[in-house]
Amino acid sequence: MKNLLLTLPLLFTFIFANAQEQTVEHDYRGSVILNWAPLSALDTYSRFRVGAEIGVSQRTSVGVDVGFNLSNYERGGYHGGWNDRDYSVFEIRPEFKFFFNDKYRARLYNAVEFYYIYLEEDLEDDHYYQDKGEVRIDFDAATYTKAKFGAHYKFGVSLRMGSRMVFDPYVGVGIRLVEREYVDVQGAVVDAHNGSDWDEWFWSDSQRYEGNFWGVNFVGGFRLGIYLAK
Repeated sequence: MKNLLLTLPLLFTFIFANAQEQTVEHDYRGSVILNWAPLSALDTYSRFRVGAEIGVSQRTSVGVDVGFNLSNYERGGYHGGWNDRDYSVFEIRPEFKFFFNDKYRARLYNAVEFYYIYLEEDLEDDHYYQDKGEVRIDFDAATYTKAKFGAHYKFGVSLRMGSRMVFDPYVGVGIRLVEREYVDVQGAVVDAHNGSDWDEWFWSDSQRYEGNFWGVNFVGGFRLGIYLAK
């Protein structure tokens, strides 16, 4: 993610310099773009994310993305290899775009995106923290739930590749509220002497910490789209 956030601004600068010489060649009102966000498949909780965008005027559009998991797996890394996971995830992201220009090939924009993500995962032989990280709970089995609400301000470019393909890279920053809870806990053992400190609980985005969490959220990625004629 860090390398992506550093690379995308350079791409935007290059596109902006080339966009200045373009002429208006199309009426975008009522146009439709079908999108796919491929990087969602590489998320810790892999999911399939698709959406649609409709042009409201030459300088505005509205859209929505929906994501959901197709298979339960975890990328190799912490657990050394591919491990099956029992989880479900759903997300929805309405977005409002405001374009700086109505050029044909490169349309720079800023956008406001709202999002809601809900996750459930069944865990075994694990632990989590209660009471601001002061109490550790070990368990045999439990269901971890996470609801995430927030909004982003985004900057990106809708880049036409040929007559139908659209490449849409973006970066953004916003706020989030995360609500984490462990339910249907079995075999719970309380260890009040094995907690973690408050600072780690407050700043961490780890699933280990139960409760509500406000924070700053960064976003970066790209979408691939198919432009449909009106």
